[in-house]
Amino acid sequence: MRLGKRERLIAERVDASGGAYPVAVPVTDTIPALRERYADLEAGAETGVTASVAGRVVFSRNTGKLCFASLQSGDGSRIQAMVSLAEVGEDSLQAWKELVDLGDHVSVTGQVISSRRGELSIMVASWAIAAKALLPLPNLHTELSEEGRVRSRFLDLIVRDAARDTVIARAKVNASLRDTFTNHGFLEVETPMLQVQHGGAAARPFVTHSNAFDADLFLRIAPELFLKRAVVGGIDRVFEINRNFRNEGADSTHSPEFAMLEAYQAYSDYNGIADLTQELIQNAARAVSGTTVVTWADGTEYDLGGQWARISMYGSLSEASGRTITPETPLDELQALAAEVGVEVPEKVATHGKFVEELWEHFVKGGLER
Repeated sequence: MRLGKRERLIAERVDASGGAYPVAVPVTDTIPALRERYADLEAGAETGVTASVAGRVVFSRNTGKLCFASLQSGDGSRIQAMVSLAEVGEDSLQAWKELVDLGDHVSVTGQVISSRRGELSIMVASWAIAAKALLPLPNLHTELSEEGRVRSRFLDLIVRDAARDTVIARAKVNASLRDTFTNHGFLEVETPMLQVQHGGAAARPFVTHSNAFDADLFLRIAPELFLKRAVVGGIDRVFEINRNFRNEGADSTHSPEFAMLEAYQAYSDYNGIADLTQELIQNAARAVSGTTVVTWADGTEYDLGGQWARISMYGSLSEASGRTITPETPLDELQALAAEVGVEVPEKVATHGKFVEELWEHFVKGGLER
């Protein structure tokens, strides 16, 4: 039925393009902008302002001489479209009833009003289908399955507020990170994703082949080495938000493709990076929430503001384990402590530092306040 409607749209087009939809539709205002501007409009009020908006039809009710539809923008904001016989005429009203389905993108032009029930609306004077949805939307009142969300991210973005909120929050975080780095004199660079020799971390790379150079290349597992070369070359403060690829396991906390932020600063130390890290996260929280108080996925609120407590690895490990551990602690003592508490370290990486790391995670990490 939807394909048939699309064929009708093509047949009824009178312009030279011959497509099913216009190349462009009028848009003078966004739906969220109108909702903000007229947030206090009283029920039944008219503004005398004509606006053109576009959005996806997520609700539709066709009742005689007056049709109602909810149009949704990309951020999830909605506005009601009221298509009446008195405003658009019999032919246009009938076309709306016959052609417009849930999921379609439409443009409507008309006066901004508030309905008798207080719903911000466009009293439609003219309309156009911007794109026809050939497949129906999922039931908006039923949660998509986890598999459905993963396999069809576009549907997840259409029907689930949390999915859109995550994308928007991530974009705000990235913008905030870049602003903070820029304010501290850092320069953003792009390092190669295809490398002749992978490095910068211990991970298994993806291997591909370059036809132009007749050589095997590796997708990067980390940007570290190239960023450090930039510092050697005289860029004293450098950062990159990058994609990395590791051909290893995949689970809820590991992905074969993931984003990483790395930054390097000459003439500083770990205290300087600690200051910068705190500022990066606090600024990102404000960019997303307007405050340093953030809400975790389980609904718990946490305040990231203020001066964070700082601990040292050796000091916190010594306190938690009840024995003094320093960089000079013999390796055999660390091995004995690991065996005592059941911490295993593979022989091929059984270095002093690795034992300290694994023991710290055993004794300290689980007790850190989130």
